[in-house]
Amino acid sequence: MTEKTTHVVVLGAGYAGLMAAMRLANKTDSRAVAITLVNATETFNERVRNHQLIGGQPLPERPLAQILAKTRIRFQHGTVRALQPGRQTVIVQTGPDETVELRYDDLIYALGSHVDVGSTPGAREHAYTLDERSAAALAPLLPDLAARGGRVLLVGAGNTGVEVSTELAERFPDLRITVATRRSFATNLSDGAQRHIRKAFSRLGIALIENAEVTRLDEGQAMTAAGPIPFDVCIWVGGFAVSDLARSAGIRVNMRGQILVDRALRSLSHPDIYAAGDAAMPADNPGTPIRMSLYAAGPMGAHVADTLAAQFRGRQPSPFGLSYIAQGLSLGRRDGVLQFLDGSSDTATRFMITGRIANWFREFFVGFLLLTIRLQRTMPWVFSWPGKNKMRGLAWTERSTHEAAHADG
Repeated sequence: MTEKTTHVVVLGAGYAGLMAAMRLANKTDSRAVAITLVNATETFNERVRNHQLIGGQPLPERPLAQILAKTRIRFQHGTVRALQPGRQTVIVQTGPDETVELRYDDLIYALGSHVDVGSTPGAREHAYTLDERSAAALAPLLPDLAARGGRVLLVGAGNTGVEVSTELAERFPDLRITVATRRSFATNLSDGAQRHIRKAFSRLGIALIENAEVTRLDEGQAMTAAGPIPFDVCIWVGGFAVSDLARSAGIRVNMRGQILVDRALRSLSHPDIYAAGDAAMPADNPGTPIRMSLYAAGPMGAHVADTLAAQFRGRQPSPFGLSYIAQGLSLGRRDGVLQFLDGSSDTATRFMITGRIANWFREFFVGFLLLTIRLQRTMPWVFSWPGKNKMRGLAWTERSTHEAAHADG
């Protein structure tokens, strides 16, 4: 008698999805578990480097075929168009008029997030974003714009806005760069880190307009309560949103559309669906607030793989835990901030490192996570993370009232 093969489909080959697929392939028997990875592009995008792409720095190509070489993961190139949880089926568009249906026994949903241009009128039509295609389209336009002293407006002064503006100001000193934010900027950093960033803005000639919410984008100008801000190019970095696929499929999500998951990162409404990365939100506190970030995506992807591997062996999974240590921001290629964090609250401490060494630490961490994903094919034990075992004493199937308060579908 032949044993049934369990088919695991992983949606999304970002940091969370790729980590989950690579780790699961190593931790399960090829005769018992088949894995298919679905992604809209055939390359891995280091999204946290897209500000360098906008600045004209060529980034190395990361073909997924090369990363997946010598694994048993089947790659399916295509865009996910629909989920049908009742049939355990995913509809993937593979061509202009071609779709395939993928059946699954277990699904890992790791479709990530995108820059939110749908909440402000005109943003979709008149702004570029840091999403890969938009960043690649903007990059070749900036040298000519800089040559004529053009105006670039960045809307949003979170960490991404800080990195993009300083990268462009250093690369194109003749650009006239303005950053507009509805509140203050880099509010998750310490006072010392904020002072260092303000000095970098001043040194690079970046104008910062605080407490100025952009309510509408028109061609060539951003409207605020205090009046219009003119621009030649606008880059929108004002927050992230997730796909509506999960909500449309009847999967339980929060107000943002993220899949609500238990301590094993399994969907609260569909026990054969797991979620990781930006598209997921634990319904129970895993020991620290979870934010959309590279820092959380890798550990969540790894934990989903560990959960499934444990269940396939008939063992009880461990509950997901996480602690933050630090957060790094680049300020161009020669400066940066490494902000140390309270591991349980994700709040800034007074300790930080600045300058070239801070930039180096950030680059090291980004490169290290990609290296550990590659190493999953042979050495999954090389990747652990702070706080991994901090919730070990709790039952992984526990529910809380938190999910009821934050779910809307």
